[in-house]
Amino acid sequence: MIKIYCEDVAMTKEIKSLQNIADIELISFPFENKNRKVIRSNYPSELTMESTFITLDDTKIDISNTDRSEIFELIEKVIGANNYNDIRHIDTAYKEKCQIFVSPDKGDIISKSNDLEKYTGIKFFYCRDFESIRMEIDKIMQKE
Repeated sequence: MIKIYCEDVAMTKEIKSLQNIADIELISFPFENKNRKVIRSNYPSELTMESTFITLDDTKIDISNTDRSEIFELIEKVIGANNYNDIRHIDTAYKEKCQIFVSPDKGDIISKSNDLEKYTGIKFFYCRDFESIRMEIDKIMQKE
């Protein structure tokens, strides 16, 4: 199974089409915006009571699964503490064991992808760079 984390607004038509490929799962979490087009993570990082997109009625998330991972602070150092939601998205993808992270954020995430990959093991791609995403998927599938 190839897990791809899709940050808010990263769901282009091409990215959405990946759901039609066997063994690909698109994952996200509504830290900022609700996205019904992907599977919602059951391991959101730093979920707080202030999260307005989650209610007790619509979730199967265990409170124990909402803690930050052991590399949260390392991600924070790379991204910057002022980008709290970005840190939580990346940490959630790490906790979900995603191989690919798709983002519309060239400045705070994609430009720091080499450092982030060192800590997380995740490949980071700009959401409009579908050709590179597809090549990475093919590479992963050949290894499996």
